[in-house]
Amino acid sequence: MHMRHSTAHRLTGASILAVLTALANPATAQDAAGAPQTLDSLEEIIVTGTRLPVTGFAAPTPVTVVGEVELQRQGVSNVADMLNTLPSFRPQSTPATVGIFSSNAGANLADLRGLGAQRTLVLVNGRRFVASTIAGSGNSPSGSVDLNLIPTVLIERSEVVTGGASAAYGSDAVAGVVNVILNTSLQGVRGSVQYGLSQEDDNREVYATLAGGTDFADGRGHVVIGGEYSNNKGMGDCYSRSWCAESYNTISNPTPQTNGLARQILLPNARTATASFNGLITTGVLRGIEFRPDGSYFNHDYGTYYATGPAFSNGGLFQSGGSADPVNGFYNNFPLVAPVERYSGMMHAKYQATDSVELFMEASYGRANAETIGASARNTGNITIQRDNAYLPAALRAQLVTANQTSFSFGRVSNDIGPPVAEVERETYRLVSGARGDFSDGWQWDAYYQYGRTNYEQETRNTQITDNFARAVDAVDQGLFQNGVANGNIVCRSTLTTPTNPLVAGCKPLNLFGENRFSPEAVAYAYGTAWQKTHLIQQVASANISGTVAELPAGPVSFATGAEYRVESVAGSADQISSALRFITSSGQAISGPNIKVKEGYAELGVPLLKSVPFAESLSVNGGVRLTDYSTSGSVWSWKAGLSWEPTDFLRVRGTRSRDIRAPNFFELNAPASTSFQFLTDPRTGGSALTSVVLSGNTKLRPEIAKTWTGGAVVTPIDDLQFSADYFDISLDGAITTLGGQIIINRCNAGATDLCSLITRNAAGTITSVNNANLNLNTLKTRGVDVEARYKIALGEGDLTLRALGTYLFDLITIDATGASVNRAGMNGSPTSQPSGLPTFTGTLSATYAQGDFSGTLTSRYISRGVYNATLIGPHQSGYSATAANSISDNYVGDYWLFNLNAQYDLTFNDTKVQLFGIVNNLFDRDPPNDLPSSFGVTNPVLYDSIGRTFKAGFRFSF
Repeated sequence: MHMRHSTAHRLTGASILAVLTALANPATAQDAAGAPQTLDSLEEIIVTGTRLPVTGFAAPTPVTVVGEVELQRQGVSNVADMLNTLPSFRPQSTPATVGIFSSNAGANLADLRGLGAQRTLVLVNGRRFVASTIAGSGNSPSGSVDLNLIPTVLIERSEVVTGGASAAYGSDAVAGVVNVILNTSLQGVRGSVQYGLSQEDDNREVYATLAGGTDFADGRGHVVIGGEYSNNKGMGDCYSRSWCAESYNTISNPTPQTNGLARQILLPNARTATASFNGLITTGVLRGIEFRPDGSYFNHDYGTYYATGPAFSNGGLFQSGGSADPVNGFYNNFPLVAPVERYSGMMHAKYQATDSVELFMEASYGRANAETIGASARNTGNITIQRDNAYLPAALRAQLVTANQTSFSFGRVSNDIGPPVAEVERETYRLVSGARGDFSDGWQWDAYYQYGRTNYEQETRNTQITDNFARAVDAVDQGLFQNGVANGNIVCRSTLTTPTNPLVAGCKPLNLFGENRFSPEAVAYAYGTAWQKTHLIQQVASANISGTVAELPAGPVSFATGAEYRVESVAGSADQISSALRFITSSGQAISGPNIKVKEGYAELGVPLLKSVPFAESLSVNGGVRLTDYSTSGSVWSWKAGLSWEPTDFLRVRGTRSRDIRAPNFFELNAPASTSFQFLTDPRTGGSALTSVVLSGNTKLRPEIAKTWTGGAVVTPIDDLQFSADYFDISLDGAITTLGGQIIINRCNAGATDLCSLITRNAAGTITSVNNANLNLNTLKTRGVDVEARYKIALGEGDLTLRALGTYLFDLITIDATGASVNRAGMNGSPTSQPSGLPTFTGTLSATYAQGDFSGTLTSRYISRGVYNATLIGPHQSGYSATAANSISDNYVGDYWLFNLNAQYDLTFNDTKVQLFGIVNNLFDRDPPNDLPSSFGVTNPVLYDSIGRTFKAGFRFSF
């Protein structure tokens, strides 16, 4: 791939190396240790979920903290890998779940509550981070932050607020906030090197970090700089794992009344029944003729085969048994884990200009490159071959003549042409410059300007050009076509019928009957490279002030207020073929639109009501309000109210009520048109046809509005033992989503006249296209309970620390515009073209034993049993009937345990500390359960490990 590779990463690396070389002098670190601690009075203290000062106020919002030690014990090379082990997260977008048809291949996004990564706000040191995913598709939404681009080596801790926080931070904080807090006071140098691979000798990863910090200007200033490099080679396709090679899929059963089987039958070894590697005729008198590599043919054996709906009137998409290809054309080549290479660096500097003013600056750079290989170019019975095709064997043509059939449909999985290969590069810069200080009487202020930029490039090679492919396949003998006498000169029909069409130039005939029976020139004409380049710029100016407005008997009344102005702009370019929507999967159009300008103002108040009285060691209330004005979607209010009550010194009760918002992002508003073709039924005529469905943005979108309740308690009965339980209830109205082409048609026909404007008909009244635009449609509701427990006890000559976290999910409900609802709590599968679900219960338990220089941790992750698909009913469920339209032969997913083990040993050499460590993930090599046909293949890697047992080893050092 010939992408632009900026010199910024080389400059960043050189800067890191130069600074760390200076820091490596032991005398510098010793001098710094004895320097005056002049920065302490202005040290920034970050409390996620509130803008109030940390003193005099107990935040009522639940916060889960993941510290540096926990990151190291897991040996993760990305903070997202650690966050995704928390039960409140759904790892919907990772290198294991984002594939060829996603514009965000290799991205690692944070998704709280399963509401979508676009509804989880990511902060760095309490400030917004520029979005990394500009475009969105599938399970990888736009407007989210790729955590690959934040260096783990400088992370001190990550705080997760599991509740709405829009009043404090603005848009996107619907499900919660992830605040990555950097170690801005690091002294000396530290780093690490580790290597890992699976027991199948893939998923190889090299990971290295280096960071350092020192004082300057006689202790009035401090600078920290660090960076890291990671290169994960990824994994092979479905057939690199035995559990995946079983190729489970569903086959439709049209006659449950007579055979007693369910409407949908889940079977192993499902193979493509409407296409083969060398070509398969799927309609008419020649249906079932399959070609061999040399172009000869035989009668295809469909094995156990079931017919299905109008899209495949002559049979289903899959078959079981028979003479199908040895691998499934929908699964081969597609990587289980995408390879990702990334660089990231970050610097933080602060300088005490006066006794009451501190200047600070923060800069970061990150680049991630990912490559994904999609399933081979496959046409499942939708290629039209004419009777006079020059490559068609004469005996088959004679049968067509006898049957008075002029054409037939043809399916092919073109392994010989090769799969589409997508390379994606995301590059992010961020610079923050500001000041903070103290006023008299304890008031604090800060102000900053932030500039962030993301450059995105995607190049997808070997992509089928729809119209060119159709012209190349339509091959005729020139002489026979022009004068009825064959001359053996095979050409594209279009070169004879429309020779002046500029798109016909260069057309070479493509022979699909057999293997590798075409010329490179024919492939070059029918396939091409799609590319897209986009950049997003985010600028933020913010000012905040906080302090004490009054003193009450129970303590100080805290107040905070501030304002922010934010501008986001996006511009891009794309190749001409993508711009004309001529690729078979067109997602590379350029995006553009007016800037999004945001003006915000907020205020927050914390009032202590009681202190050290019977039944109230403390009692405080908290409230906040924010007004946000968007140039694209108008003004909107968000607010919160909370209470924290400590009746005794071992019990604290907390609760919040909030109104949170998410404004439509740039891509949702201005997404360029992208086209796919689907079989759609018109209720007016009852007929079905292959129809253009155009996905696009919508500039009339409104902000999503969420109403959130949280309530819980923290119990500390004895020292070193703590329990917490928190209930959450989120109801989101006006969720931005798409309906789908068929639903738009059905609802227009049922009287939803506002949707009829999205349908285009020709003069004869036939539907020619449907605009599947983003709309404010759905209501999302989720309810559940988060629990957490910690316990530390002396054991032998060491200490044993236990930590347990769990989430019990009551509801994860989607209510569409008609009022129909589906509860996906307990849906462990990930069916194609449906919202994802979450298990009823997810929990993690870790046990760490530390003695002297040794420590070891055993971690287990539990996922409760559930169903593949919440809209289907299997034999183990009440209400099952084989003849029901939603019956399936097996809808059960068993519970799942996963264990990880790590150990580390500390060594000291003078002033240098070295830690050796080793890690085994998926200790017992547990296979994931087979899934229904899903967005990811035959399992759900969002929940289950698809890699298998993995080993990591390395060392860390500091001096």
